[in-house]
Amino acid sequence: MKKLKVLSVVTSVFMMAAMLTACGSSSQTTGASGTDSSGESTASDSIKVTVLGEFDPQILGQQIIAMEKGFFAEEGLEVDLQLLTDPSVSTTMVASGEAQFYSISNYQAINLVDKGSEVCLLAPVVNAGNTQVIVGAPGLEITTAKDLEGKKMGYTDGAGVIVAVKNMCDDLGVDFDSFELVNLQAADMLAALEAGSIDFFAAWEPWGIKAEEFGGQVLFTGTKSYLPDNTGDVNYLDFIVCIDASADFAEENPEACKAYLRAMIKATDYINANPDECAEIIAAQINLDTETCKAIMEKNVYSVGFDQTFKDSCDTLSEYMLSSGLNTSLVEFDSFTNTELLAEVDSSLVSYE
Repeated sequence: MKKLKVLSVVTSVFMMAAMLTACGSSSQTTGASGTDSSGESTASDSIKVTVLGEFDPQILGQQIIAMEKGFFAEEGLEVDLQLLTDPSVSTTMVASGEAQFYSISNYQAINLVDKGSEVCLLAPVVNAGNTQVIVGAPGLEITTAKDLEGKKMGYTDGAGVIVAVKNMCDDLGVDFDSFELVNLQAADMLAALEAGSIDFFAAWEPWGIKAEEFGGQVLFTGTKSYLPDNTGDVNYLDFIVCIDASADFAEENPEACKAYLRAMIKATDYINANPDECAEIIAAQINLDTETCKAIMEKNVYSVGFDQTFKDSCDTLSEYMLSSGLNTSLVEFDSFTNTELLAEVDSSLVSYE
């Protein structure tokens, strides 16, 4: 099994000084990839690209499988896959233009566009809404969602999961402003919940799974509710992971982008057909135990394509980010998405009004 390159937060930060002075990509593009009628690569020269992601089975799961199963190589891509330890570092490196491809949420993509980065979103690949979790402390007793009013909620400032909390409040008549907000990193939320210094937190997996180990209770997620007065499927947050490209690279190398998309489609099909095997492969690369990785992956929906759910999610997030002061502008869907390349690969994968 190949070992992926890991960049620590400290190393990445020091690298940024040099990266921010760069005016373009240093990766070599020596040929154009394509496929024949059998779907095999026809490229004689590999296209060398750098791909950024995080230690997370929904952020980089498909890329790890594409690497390990040879799907990138089949499409004529020589990939330097770099795993980052912190999403804020990932966002900074993306903005620097160091990588040709990167894997981030639509939430991050919208924020990057607002900050002036030229994001070219090639395709949504994972709906991770069910991994965005709101977790109550052991022994927390609620008969309706309104019982949460006045309680202490741990959260991370700027995290997209807060959209799920606000949508739950709107849905069930809960006063969001009544919460006592405690700004914490996810690991600190876990300790605070166990210690009883907060009543519930809004975070993402694996922190919900870890909280359940000491008696924490998942109250709701972006797509599922376990609240007494509203149990079942909900539409509080579709948090969607996407593959993106440097805008300049996408414009100058459309065939490389289509090769990347084909590899992602293959990897997605393989994950859906072989979930247990893929959980083992991904867990080994991101230093996560296999059972936890499998539990997280079971919550995700791995699917490549621009559909109405994705567009609606982007529009909702953009409106929320503007109204909450996270963004300075309303980021329009068409300003950062490129549907043409995916349509050229498979036109059935682009369907929205």
